[in-house]
Formats: sequence, structure tokens, C-alpha cells
Amino acid sequence: MGTKIRKHPSKAVTLRPDGFRISVFSLLLGTLAINILSLALPVMTTQVYNRILPNPDSGTLPVLITGVCIALFLETILRLSRAYMMGWAGAAYEHRLSCEAMTHVLKSNPRHIHAFGMGEHLHRMAAIGKLKDFYNGYALVTLFELAFLPLFFALIYYIAGPLVIVPAVILGLFTLISLMQGSRLRQALKDRDEADDERFNFLIESLEGIHTIKSFALENFFERRYESFEKKSSLANYKVTQDTAATFDMGTIFSHIMVGAVVFVGAYFVLENNVTTGVLIATLLLSGRMMQPVQRALVLWAKYQNFTLSREKVQQLFNTPLHSPAEIVTEPERQGTLTVSGLHFRYKKQDPWLLKDIGFDVKAGEVVLFTGTDGSGKTTLLHLIAGIYPPAHGHIDVDGMNVSRYPVNTLSRHIGYIRTEGVIFRGTIRDNLTCFGQTDEKDVRELAGLLKVDRDVSRLPSGFDTFLSGNMTDTIPPGLKQRIAMVRALATRPKLVLFDNADRALDSEGYALVYSLLAGLKGQTTLILVSDDPNLQSLATCTYHLQQGTLVQPALHPEQVNIKPYRELK
Repeated sequence: MGTKIRKHPSKAVTLRPDGFRISVFSLLLGTLAINILSLALPVMTTQVYNRILPNPDSGTLPVLITGVCIALFLETILRLSRAYMMGWAGAAYEHRLSCEAMTHVLKSNPRHIHAFGMGEHLHRMAAIGKLKDFYNGYALVTLFELAFLPLFFALIYYIAGPLVIVPAVILGLFTLISLMQGSRLRQALKDRDEADDERFNFLIESLEGIHTIKSFALENFFERRYESFEKKSSLANYKVTQDTAATFDMGTIFSHIMVGAVVFVGAYFVLENNVTTGVLIATLLLSGRMMQPVQRALVLWAKYQNFTLSREKVQQLFNTPLHSPAEIVTEPERQGTLTVSGLHFRYKKQDPWLLKDIGFDVKAGEVVLFTGTDGSGKTTLLHLIAGIYPPAHGHIDVDGMNVSRYPVNTLSRHIGYIRTEGVIFRGTIRDNLTCFGQTDEKDVRELAGLLKVDRDVSRLPSGFDTFLSGNMTDTIPPGLKQRIAMVRALATRPKLVLFDNADRALDSEGYALVYSLLAGLKGQTTLILVSDDPNLQSLATCTYHLQQGTLVQPALHPEQVNIKPYRELK
């Protein structure tokens, strides 16, 4: 089950993972006990100054001190226990929601994932950690403690009479100014997030294209661009720090104002014999006690500004459309047939159709070649056939069933997609070959032998346990990486193989091995080829040409094209 996004009439959104619960009763009961026990010291102070000091021989002072010590000890234990409960609940919430967010991202439609920069996606995932204070009970406890303010006011009024006006006025001004300061802080946080998104997007894109930047000697240009993003981000962070510090400083200032005002006005009342010294000290203690939940509420209010922005980011993450859910159906027999009808596709609604009204049939064992200029949509068509992108209109049927109805773990047994650049995941070579244990190692080793992957891997110090990071820092050659990716795609013995210029990263020996493998599969496995190599094109039994988003047939067959092969087979 996925994360529940509950929408209320006020458009507020609650993100709560399934199975996540907190003991609300325990938190509220503990908070109630803490607030009752906190009254022990003010009450004892009143008794000491009003009754015990005038009658020192009563013998009740040791009893009061013992009682207050016990109350303080119990209050400390309860506060520590409550903090532990909220900390554990916050960690559990962040863990559950992060896992469900990752699951949602992996199941999302890639077309919508690619609509945003990687930096923004990282910010959305990081925003989950900023939500926990509003789901682990901290906000609930803070608001519940605020409910005790009327009790404290009533107690001050009972023992000090009109002196209660002083803390009431100061708390009122403090609340008003805090609300005004909070709106400024929210805008500063929003500006900072936007600046950080731009900076992270630029940084990630620059790192991904670092070799291109160096090849064109654009280092200085990109340095200047990054400096401008960093300047904007730094100014936004400075503004947030300034507003946050001003908000918290305001709490400290009003706390001092509260103490000074109570002391000043209370001293006047004592001189006028309206209250006793004990009542003044008790009022001072109660006023300070009232400031504690108010200051925590101020912290909560400051966090709330960040929470609303973070909640919007997490909501956007969970609002990313998913792939059409696969139905639980009987898996058809693997044959390798492919039927495409009425296919339309574009990446954005405002863009013109990249593919329009595409339709063709491929019988089992055929080898179909797609040609076309760069950007004509050949790779996109393979993505659609592989089920990576859902079509806007039309149907794609593999072995007689729509691609969207296949469960993910089943589709890989029917379609093998060999990309231009094979994807290597962070893990060992064995992990990459077996899809982290999802494919039988016996099937993997058989295919690895055909492509001589086992021979080349055995020369490495750690063999199949060699760790790969999945980036340019890996020490194995690109050709071996490509063959590892090919073994992973073909180890499940799919009857439909999609080949997208996957020979470009291969050396001459690897090219010969791959050509021999594809030639051996001809007639036994359906092959869909996108290649500019004449040798591979010569394998085709049927050719389609993509032109302006539509299929044109017949195109010139490779044997009719007078082009000398750019690589010779060994």
C-alpha cells in the first residue's frame, strides 16, 4: 500500500505512511502530568513566604522540600521519556515515508520525472526530514501545553489579582509580532529553496557533463555561472538566517521583558500591600513557566514556515503520475510477436507530436531495422516498446498482451532492451549481471561465456566480486561495461530484443562477439534494431524509416546502400 495523501477542505495535505502510529494518549497524559508537577515549585514558594517564614517552628518546611524534590524528579523522568518517544516516532516516520517516496519515484512515469532537474528531486527527498516534527507528536504536545495557559492565568489571577494583566499584555504583543515575523520567514525560506534548486540543478548537470566541459575548455565560463548561482543562494541563506535569528531573539527579549515587568509592577503592588512577597515570587515563576510553551510554540511557528514549503515539495513528489498499474493476469507464452497500432507520443503537452499514428506488425523471429535522422524518435520508440514510457494514444502488444498490463518482473522475460550506453548499478559485477540476485546465476554465466565476459572478469583481482560505482571512476573498460549490461538484459532469455546502437562503446573484439550473438539469434528471437552500422543493418529482414514522426516504407535496404562498413568483422 502506498502513502495516503489526505486532502481536507482547507486544501491542507497530511502525509502519513501506512502503519505509522504514535501513542497520542501516552503523550497527552505525560504532558498533563508534567504541567501539573510543574506547579509544585510556585505553590511551595507561596507557602514558604506566606506561612512558613512567619511561623518557622511549624516543621512543614522539610515536608514541602521533599515533596517538591519528588515532583521535580518525576517531571524530569516524564520529560526525558516524552522526548524519547517523540524522537523514536520522528525517526520511524522519516524512515517509512522516505522508503515509500523512493518506491513512488521508481514506479513513476519517467516522462514526468525528467520534467524536473535532479537537484529539485534531491530537495524533495530531503524535505521529508523536515516534516517529522509535525507527525512525531512535537506539534501536538506544544499545542496541548498552550492549552494550559488559561490555567496559569487563572492561578495568577487567583493569587495576585490584577497583576495578571502584565503577563497577559506581554504575551499578546509577543504573539502578534511572532505572527508577522513568521510570514517574513516563510517568504525567505521559499526564496532560499528556489535558489538552492537552481544551484543544485546546475551543479549536477555540470558534473554529469564534466568531460564535455573540459573538452571545450569551458571551465572558466562554468565557474562564473556557478558563482552567480552561489551568490544568489548565499544571499537567500543569509536572509533566512537573519529572519530566524530575529524570530528566536524576539522570544528571549520578551522573556526578559516579562520578568522585568512582573518584578517592577509586582514590587509596586507589594509596597502598596496589595500582594505579598511570596505571591510576587510565585507570579514570577508562573510567568516564566508560561513563557516556556510560548517559546516552544514560537519555534514550532518558525518550523511551520519551513514545514509548509517542505510539505508542498513532498506532495509534488507523491503527485508524480505513476505508470499504469499492471493487472494480475496469466503470463502469455513467450513468442516474440509485436503489434503497434495508432501510436502517438510527445514528452510535453505543449510540444508537437514526436511520433504520430505509428503502426506496424512484427512476427516472431523477424529482424526489423528502424532508420531515421538524429532526433527522429527511434530511441523514443524503443522506450515505448520496452514499456518505459506509456503512449499518449494507441496500443503496444507484445505476445498478444498490452505492455502496460505486464508486471515489471514479468516484462523482462519477454523484452530485452540493450541501450546505447549500458547502465551499471552501484554494486559488484555479479550484482549487475544477476540484477542483484533476481536472475539465475547459471543462466547468466552461460550468456557471459558467449560474450567472453567471464574471461575478462576473471582477470580482475576480485573477479565477479569487483565493485563498480556506476560512474566514470570505474577501472574496467567501457566495452566490458557494455557487455555486462547486455548479459543482464538477455539473461532472462527474452524473445523480443531491442538493440539501440549498443555497439558504439565496443572495441573490435567486443563488436565481433555481439555481431555473432545477434546473427545467432536471427530467426530464433525477434530483433528490433536501431543501428548505423552496415553489418548490423544487413541482418534486417524488414526496414522502416522514421520521418517527421511517421513511418515511411519501404526504405532503402542496407544491401542497396553503397556504404563501406566502418568496422571489419574478425
